[in-house]
Amino acid sequence: MEHGGTMRMGDGKPWRCKGGHALGQVMRNGSGVRRLFLFREAQAEPGEGNTEVMAVVEGFVADVRCSVCGEIRTWFPGEEALKELLKRVKGNSNA
Repeated sequence: MEHGGTMRMGDGKPWRCKGGHALGQVMRNGSGVRRLFLFREAQAEPGEGNTEVMAVVEGFVADVRCSVCGEIRTWFPGEEALKELLKRVKGNSNA
């Protein structure tokens, strides 16, 4: 799924603010890299219906604000994402 689509809650692990609202879903791609499917609006009651995804993130995202309670959270790439990035950069430098 690309950004701008919808997804059902429960397709991955919820990424929540300190207030417990779901800001997105974390799922792994085919290479095992964790990606954040960031919701356009936070979900106060996780698991209810479809939600719109505004971005699919593998890298760093600062200051994601919960639209329900205003809490701010930052997404950091996992070690596997950094390894994948280094592999891509090394592959491009050989061209």
